[in-house]
Amino acid sequence: MKLQNILPLLILAAVALGCSQLRDMAGQENVSNTGTSNTAAPINGTAPDSAGIDPTADINRMADAFLEQRSFRAKMIGSGTTPMNVEFEYVAPDRFRIKNSQGPETVIIGKDIYLEMNGRWQKMPGGLGASVPDIRKAWDKEGRKWISEARYVGEESVNGTPANVYTYHNKGAEGVGENDSKIWVSKADGLPVRIEANYKSGTLKSMRIDYFYDENISIEPPTN
Repeated sequence: MKLQNILPLLILAAVALGCSQLRDMAGQENVSNTGTSNTAAPINGTAPDSAGIDPTADINRMADAFLEQRSFRAKMIGSGTTPMNVEFEYVAPDRFRIKNSQGPETVIIGKDIYLEMNGRWQKMPGGLGASVPDIRKAWDKEGRKWISEARYVGEESVNGTPANVYTYHNKGAEGVGENDSKIWVSKADGLPVRIEANYKSGTLKSMRIDYFYDENISIEPPTN
């Protein structure tokens, strides 16, 4: 995979996660790679006892719980002009591991990008990692303002986890990544366990993301 092909992949990942900061990706230079801890915060979300009475409030509680997490894994399968089959790991604030079925494994730590090629890791020049936003911004106050029409639609289990299910419309910042989404929120801890999105325009048509939370995720500079 050529270096210039990595950023489009990350943009697609950000769209899939609902990121409202896509317009900043090309020029962002203030991502810090200092003071990063690889110790995940405890999963301490709280699921509402009265799910569905106020779906918007339920989604806000879910977002607050998600923002507290220091790490997670996600499996992302997308269809469209550029299909995606990606396993994604994240440790706040700026550490990523991306396993793409159509390319090499990628590790991003702050401004540094490492690619696994033919069994060996190579550090890439150019500081492209500085263009990657904090993907949790999808659920901060700025990101949430694009969400509307929240509805509670019942209960289902995802990967053995009982969940409350909601639908909503995400307009996307400046119309980028507009989609209709369905989200499954764990009844035990109030964290998202699955999102399915259908996009109104663009190369990405649909996406399913399954989330997994693990306090032991560690992302360090790879060595050969």
